Amino acid sequence: MSPTHQPPKRKRGAILTIEGWQRLQAAKRQSEIAENSGKPYTLEELSDRTRLSTNTITRIQNRKAAVDRQSLEYYFSAFNLILNDMDFTRLLHQSLENPPKTWLKNQQSLNSPCYVERPPIESLCYETILQPGALIRIKAPKRMGKTSLMATILHQARANKLKTVGLSLQLADTTVFTDLNRFLQWFCAIVTRSLGMPNQISDYWDEIFGANYNCTDYFENYLLANVDNGLVLALDEVDVVFNYPEIANDFFGLLRAWYEKSKYGDEGSYVWQKLRLIVVHSTEIYIPLNFNQSPFNVGLSIDLPEFTSEQVLELASLYQLDWQREEVEQLMGLIGGNPYLLHIAMYRISSQKITLEELLKTSVTETGIYSNYLRQLLWNLKQYPELMQALTRVVLSPNPLKLEPVQAFKLQSMGLVREQNQGFVPSCDLYRQYFRECFSRSQLNIIEESRLVTIVVTDAVNFATLVKTDSERIQTQLYQDLELINELSMQFEGQVLKSIGTGLSIYFPNATNAVKCAREIQRAFNQAAELATEPVLTHRIGIHLGEVIFNYTDISGSGSKIAECLQGKAPSGGICISHAVYEAVKPYLPLDLLDLGEQELEGIEETIWLYQLEL
Repeated sequence: MSPTHQPPKRKRGAILTIEGWQRLQAAKRQSEIAENSGKPYTLEELSDRTRLSTNTITRIQNRKAAVDRQSLEYYFSAFNLILNDMDFTRLLHQSLENPPKTWLKNQQSLNSPCYVERPPIESLCYETILQPGALIRIKAPKRMGKTSLMATILHQARANKLKTVGLSLQLADTTVFTDLNRFLQWFCAIVTRSLGMPNQISDYWDEIFGANYNCTDYFENYLLANVDNGLVLALDEVDVVFNYPEIANDFFGLLRAWYEKSKYGDEGSYVWQKLRLIVVHSTEIYIPLNFNQSPFNVGLSIDLPEFTSEQVLELASLYQLDWQREEVEQLMGLIGGNPYLLHIAMYRISSQKITLEELLKTSVTETGIYSNYLRQLLWNLKQYPELMQALTRVVLSPNPLKLEPVQAFKLQSMGLVREQNQGFVPSCDLYRQYFRECFSRSQLNIIEESRLVTIVVTDAVNFATLVKTDSERIQTQLYQDLELINELSMQFEGQVLKSIGTGLSIYFPNATNAVKCAREIQRAFNQAAELATEPVLTHRIGIHLGEVIFNYTDISGSGSKIAECLQGKAPSGGICISHAVYEAVKPYLPLDLLDLGEQELEGIEETIWLYQLEL
C-alpha cells in the first residue's frame, strides 16, 4: 500500500496590520447593524460566515499569532472586502510562535514583527502613560509609524492593568460630523462598545445641558466611574476633525477640559485622573483654536522622526540582511529614513524578489517596487489641483521653496515635503525623481493659456444605484476603473487633469488618440462585464475638440463644458463625439457612427452637432 499523500500545510506568516484590522472591523460592524440587529457576531456565527475555525478567527482578531494568507482572504471576503498588501504584514522565515532572538526586545509591537524603537520616545511614552491624567500627542506625516507607536503604548498600558480603547476617527461616516451633538453621541457609543459596557447614553443625554456637558457627564459618572485602575483612550487620525471647524473647536476644547479636570485637586479630580489620552495626527493644526482650549499645547509632545542610519541598520538585521553602512547609505540616499518605504524595500530584498542594485535603478519606473504606491500618491494629488501645483513648484525648484501655510501642512501630512532653511523640499529623492518626471512629461507643457485641444470626459453611470447595495465593493471597483482609465490615457498620450464626480476629465493633444483611447476604455469594461458574476459599473464618454483654458492641472472654458455635456448624451457603455472631433478624425480612422443631429446643450449658447460612436 502506497503511503497516504498528505496535502502540504498552509504556511503561516501573516498578521493583520492596524489598517487591515480597522478596515475589517468597520465592515464587520456594518454587517452586524444590517444583518444582526446591531448585535456583535459570536465566534460561532463568525465561523459559519467565514468557513474558518473559531481558533483561527481568534488568532486573526487578537493579531498576536500568525495565520496563512488564505484565511485572511476568507475572513475579508465574508464581509465583501478584498485583502490587499496594506492589510497585513508577513513574518519572514519564521512564525511569531518561534520569533528570532532579535525580535524579543520588541515583542510588544502589535503592528510589525520588525518594529524598531526610536529612543527615547518609547520609554518616555511608557513612563508618561502610567501617570494619572496623562496626555500624549504624537505627530508625524502619514506612514511614519504613528499607529505602531500608539499600539505599543496601549500594549504597555494593558500590561499595567489599565483599560484601553483605540479609536481611529477615520471610521466615522461623514454624516457623524453634521453636528456636534451627533458626533459626541457617536464618540460615546464607540468607547462604550469598546469597553464591553451597555449603552446608557439616553440616560445621560439631556438637550437642555448641551452636547459637551452631556458627554462629560457620561464619561465622569458612567464610563470612568466603572473603570477600576484607569482608562487609556487613544484617538488616531484626529486630522479628520480639522475638516469640520465648527466641531473641532468644541471637541478639542472638551479634551483640554478633561485633561485639566485631573489637575483641579477637588473631589472630581480622582475620577478624571483615571483618564489618559493619546492624540495622534499627521499635520500641524491649521485651523484656529483657542490657545487656552486646545489639547495641542499641553502634555507630552512627540514629533516622530525618520529612522536614523543606525536604526535602518537595525531594521536590516531584523530582516536578516547582512548589510553594512554602504548599503544603508545607498538606500537612504533614495528614500531617506521613511519607515514605510524602508519596510517595503527590505521585505522585497529579503524575499529575494529584487536586489538593492535593481531597486535603485528601477525605483521610479512602472516596474519598480514603489510603482503602485507612487501612482496612488499621484492619484490623490490629482484630486487637489492646488496641492498638485504647489508640489510641482517644489520638485522643480533648485532651492527650498516657501509655500502657503495650509498647502504646506497638507503636503507635509502626506509625507511629500519637509521643511529646510525656512522653505520646503521633497521629503526624499524618490519623490523628487518621480514627480519631476511626471510633471516634465505631462505638466510642464500645460501653462496658463488658451488652446485648441481634445477633451475626454467620463462618468460611472450607475454608481449611485449600485453603491447603495454594496458600498465597499462598488467604491473599490470605481477606484480600479478610474485607475484603468488613467493608465490607458497615458498609453495614448493623454493626461488626467481632474476628477468630475465619478468620472475624469482628460486632455489629449491629438483627437485621433483621444478616440482610440475611448474605444479601448469601453472595450476593456465590456470584456470585464462579460466575465463578472456581480453587477458592475458602466461608463459613458464624451469627446470634444475645442478651445480650453489651461491652468496647471485644471481646465476651464466652453470646450471643457461641451465635453462634459456630450458625456451626458452618451448611452451607458457608449461614446458621444462632437462634429469637430468627427472632422478631425475621419481622415485617419474608420468610424461607425449614429448621427444624433444638431442639439442644444445646457449652458452652451451655440448648438452642437453630435454623433454616437459605435464600438
